[in-house]
Amino acid sequence: MFKKSATEQDVDKYAEKLEQEGGLIQQRYNAEFLRGFTARMPQEFVEKLQDEAQNDKNGLIEAIERNQEISVQ
Repeated sequence: MFKKSATEQDVDKYAEKLEQEGGLIQQRYNAEFLRGFTARMPQEFVEKLQDEAQNDKNGLIEAIERNQEISVQ
């Protein structure tokens, strides 16, 4: 998930880099409250995104997590 400050073009750049590194975009989200994508990606790329989310205060990554089903009751 990207920070609200990330533009659609920013997300496109990450998606392109992901695909260059052997990943596959499954679904894109470009709503005001949710900007990002679901993807299959190499572990090394996951680690890069996690590092950016945790350590780069000026980065564009808000969070990264495994895709999972959720329910609301």
